[in-house]
Amino acid sequence: MNGKERILAALNLQPVDRTPVWFMRQAGRHLPEYRKIAAEHSFWERCQDTDLCTKITLQPIHRYKTLDAAIVFSDILTPLPSLGYDVEYGGGIRISEFNLSDVDDWSNFVARKHAPWAADGLRSVGEEVGDSIAKLGFAGAPWTICMYLLAGGTGDKDFHNARAHVFSNREQAEKMFISMGEIVGDLLADQVIHGGADAVQIFDTWAGLLSPEMYQKFAMPATQHAISVFKEKVGDSTPLIHYAKGSGHLHHLIRELDLNAISLDWRDDLSTNRAQFGNEFAFQGNLDPSLLHGSVEAAQQATYKVLEAAGNQPGHIFNLGHGFAPSARIECVEAVLKILAGG
Repeated sequence: MNGKERILAALNLQPVDRTPVWFMRQAGRHLPEYRKIAAEHSFWERCQDTDLCTKITLQPIHRYKTLDAAIVFSDILTPLPSLGYDVEYGGGIRISEFNLSDVDDWSNFVARKHAPWAADGLRSVGEEVGDSIAKLGFAGAPWTICMYLLAGGTGDKDFHNARAHVFSNREQAEKMFISMGEIVGDLLADQVIHGGADAVQIFDTWAGLLSPEMYQKFAMPATQHAISVFKEKVGDSTPLIHYAKGSGHLHHLIRELDLNAISLDWRDDLSTNRAQFGNEFAFQGNLDPSLLHGSVEAAQQATYKVLEAAGNQPGHIFNLGHGFAPSARIECVEAVLKILAGG
């Protein structure tokens, strides 16, 4: 089997010849070849220039020969500039002022017109690699994108003020989330229709901040709306993966979403999830990314434990429980991949 075949088989709960693998944030900060490009081009240049995006997306594929998927180099805040907000990176994220009343003036977002870069990058990646590996698209979930928007970036620790604003202005907040869900669904669809993505992932990084009641009230309907918009545009054949950090207390609700796979973080019990729900969902994960910062031996031991927890039934994709940090060691990544390749 090749990488694309492995990834799609696992997402469809079908047997594979070995556990497929890719890593969240595999294209980016831990690679010296990426840091060289980052020193010469702004973040938005890296995202929006198709040649740069393609080159960055393929850097881990060229370095790590046994990866089964390329995830496009992009960002979860991609839709915001087209809605009229400046987004600046460097020493955190800074976003220009937003008010809930702005939603009434949001333009009719069309990804092909307003934010085509991820899809363009995926299309270019496909021209380079063909069908040898899976091409993955992604977008931020409505809740997570809106947290950054409400907070003006990353200055509001745990989004205390942003969440308070939501809870105090429920009707307007619900309208914001659903509107963002429409945008996210279209953004994901463009990555399939134009970009040729084989699967897509929704990142709801900050859903874990919510209680089940508040998740069900605010985040869940908007995410399901994004999924519905996506499936209306592309059909049911493109697998959809959902990731939410620190969301174990929400999994009973997340499983109600129309998903193919659930990506677990390092605190989630992979074995229990596989045993109880492995006939309904594929599961992705869930190596603690900090284990790639230390000794090769620790990374190897942890990899074996993840594989043991996953068991032998179909439907597991090896990944991290969160994305790479800049200080991840290439030697550790190579050791993990060697085990997964059967070495």
